[in-house]
Amino acid sequence: PLRLSSLVDVAWTGPDPALSARIANAWATSFIQYNLERRFEATAYARRFLEQRLEQLRRRLEESERQLVGFASNQAIINVPTGASDQEGRVQERSLTAESLAALNGELARATADRVRAASRLASGAATAESVASPTLATMRQRRAEAAAEYARLMSQFEPGYPPAEALSAQIRQLDQAIAREEARISGSLRSAYQDATRREQQLNAQVEQLKQEFLDQRRRSIQYNIYQRDVDTNRELYNGLLQRYKEIGVAGGVGENNIAVVDTARIPEQPSSP
Repeated sequence: PLRLSSLVDVAWTGPDPALSARIANAWATSFIQYNLERRFEATAYARRFLEQRLEQLRRRLEESERQLVGFASNQAIINVPTGASDQEGRVQERSLTAESLAALNGELARATADRVRAASRLASGAATAESVASPTLATMRQRRAEAAAEYARLMSQFEPGYPPAEALSAQIRQLDQAIAREEARISGSLRSAYQDATRREQQLNAQVEQLKQEFLDQRRRSIQYNIYQRDVDTNRELYNGLLQRYKEIGVAGGVGENNIAVVDTARIPEQPSSP
């Protein structure tokens, strides 16, 4: 921008040339000093007013913060940072109850999925499939088949009372019992898995319902908490804005600047100006 300036000639006439030069220079220096003092006094009232307002706002901010913390402590309202920020750069928070409810809901969803899978395996004959795939059962069935084949061979030659045949018959009965126990164990493990998944789902569902009630109760109590929080935010914004204004009108903000400067100082004349 175009800046206009004016040049002013300061002159002093007297019989002593050195004194005349000093008077002219002293007048310019005094005028600059007067201008600085006038500019300083112009902002002195504003600074004093802002200092008083800053002190009032500081006390108000501290009081509102104490109210907020005291209410949160009395009502057991605990908020944790979410990691996100709002448009003004403030870190957003969420209540610990809400965090716990969200985490528990995730656990409940997984428990429900586990229970559904366990029920599907129990109803779809998975026990038979696992029995077929079991290496233990495969070994026992192989041994029974060999024993049954040997027993049939002996029966083609001897009577049932033949001692080796009786021993094979007893071994076959033992293998049948062992196979039945292993099949029952596999089937029981599937039922046990389903029962465990069902109990876990029921427990988590009860915990979720309890947290829901706590969350709703906390939402009701958070109305007053949010009022205190808004008071804190408002007081902090007012304090920061006034503090910035105070800095702008401070000494470092331009009070020491001057719009008057000496271009040429008066020099002692070498000859008289008159007569």
